[in-house]
Amino acid sequence: MRHLRIIEPLLENYADLPNAVEAGAKRIALADNLAVGGTTISKGVMGEAVRYAHEHQVTLDVLIAPRGGHSPYNDVEIKMMEADLLEAQQLGVDGAIFGALTTQHTLDVEALSLLIAAAGGMTITFSTAFDDIRPQDRGTAVDWLSSQGVDYVLSTGAASDDRLADWTATKRLLDSVNLTLIASGLTAQEIEPVAKELGTNFFFGTDVLN
Repeated sequence: MRHLRIIEPLLENYADLPNAVEAGAKRIALADNLAVGGTTISKGVMGEAVRYAHEHQVTLDVLIAPRGGHSPYNDVEIKMMEADLLEAQQLGVDGAIFGALTTQHTLDVEALSLLIAAAGGMTITFSTAFDDIRPQDRGTAVDWLSSQGVDYVLSTGAASDDRLADWTATKRLLDSVNLTLIASGLTAQEIEPVAKELGTNFFFGTDVLN
């Protein structure tokens, strides 16, 4: 049986939504300021994007990040993220993408507990911050994420010179706790060979649509 392949484009602009829907995307992510890694879109954009996506039977995810760059986030930034998650929930967003690490590149479980609680009712994708977790700490990390109801983990495979090897190791870990790997950062042309090698059907990024 052939599994359904899910290709989720990451868009920076509401204006790009119609093109992505026309290209066949059934799941779309929105963020602002992708040049700095992505930040949360405005409430106005979020509301209109939800309306348009749902009118076209498309699932909408939003990136939740208070600024560009990497975590750790301070207490004020975490409060901003909580408020954005509650707003997204009220507006009918389907899923949230976020991550938070400590200065030691381990999960910031205190911050993440607050964010996961604020995301109640939405699917949760842990962001590509996962790539910054040391390989020896990833087992503990995925155990905790799974126990907290996280659904997906994004990874670019960039923690290794061999992306496929890194994705394979990550997928093995995630499969063991019933989490789903979403391979990120590929081009549309790379998806087919990676899907065959990796045995995964979920891809994400800015260049995944033809």
